[in-house]
Amino acid sequence: MKVVNYICNGNKYDVSGPFAKSLAYVLEALQNETPISQGYDYYVTSPYPNDALAYGHATCNPSLINSDCATCANYAKFYLIDACDRGIGAQVELVDCSMRYEQYSFT
Repeated sequence: MKVVNYICNGNKYDVSGPFAKSLAYVLEALQNETPISQGYDYYVTSPYPNDALAYGHATCNPSLINSDCATCANYAKFYLIDACDRGIGAQVELVDCSMRYEQYSFT
């Protein structure tokens, strides 16, 4: 997979804090739901109202088959986790997909 661009927020979250739980939910949903969403375009908000909310968006090139979108989304998720170690916001653009998460709504 070829990364075109990525951006990481320099502010970090606590791995035992509420944002970590929200972010884990969002990243898992982006990885699993984007390949089966209409147009490979998926937005999600964490469902934990008393915790720090996380927001996410992922897309895949619509010409991909869903297994290729799934592969790209999986790569994007783990790239963000690795490259943006505990950043409170991050985004990555690959040739055939993109993924972003933030602690504020950006839809």
